[in-house]
Amino acid sequence: MAKRLFSSTLHLADVTCIRGSRLLFQNFSASLAPGDVLRLAGENGTGKTSLLRLIAGALPCSGGHVLWNKEDILENEREAHNARFAFLPADDRDLKLLETAAENLLFWAHLWQLANPAAAVDAALDAMGLGALAQTQVRVLSAGQKRRLSLARMIMKQSPLWLMDEPFNALDDKAIALLSQAMAAHLAAGGMIIMATHHHPDIAGMQTAVLQAQRQVA
Repeated sequence: MAKRLFSSTLHLADVTCIRGSRLLFQNFSASLAPGDVLRLAGENGTGKTSLLRLIAGALPCSGGHVLWNKEDILENEREAHNARFAFLPADDRDLKLLETAAENLLFWAHLWQLANPAAAVDAALDAMGLGALAQTQVRVLSAGQKRRLSLARMIMKQSPLWLMDEPFNALDDKAIALLSQAMAAHLAAGGMIIMATHHHPDIAGMQTAVLQAQRQVA
């Protein structure tokens, strides 16, 4: 049986997001306990990415609350919340093209002050099947390999909450299988996942919330 590493809870209570003059979503609520997965579905432009960024504290709530272990993340230290989640953007623009795959991850391992950076990098690369490409410059990697490198970085952070924007982009069947294994291990350890995706992964007990197009606000 997998060792339970995480025991936190996340609750979104009547969350509303307004960007400019546009209401993206309102009164959105969801609760996640250790081992839970929430899939965000809906047409493009309905606010899936904005909701992920709001949970990360990068966007303000126009209403409602994001509660971590029953405490509002916006009323506590942002730095403390930053360690609680790993964010996977929809693209791989954060990768440094002229550095190797290993060098990219080593930068983040030091930034996050991981206990054994080199070992953490090796483990993350192996988790996404990139060990043989560790010393390859990112600029020559395929789109799928770059996506796997971004996923390896997310895995390496060892945070209880994974916020994933279109995680299956550019992945072939083998890479999807590797990601599914990594997700299963994370959930078995008590981690939580919120993903915005048009893909429908086969995960037991997965919740799905469909965001709908809203209206302009005055």
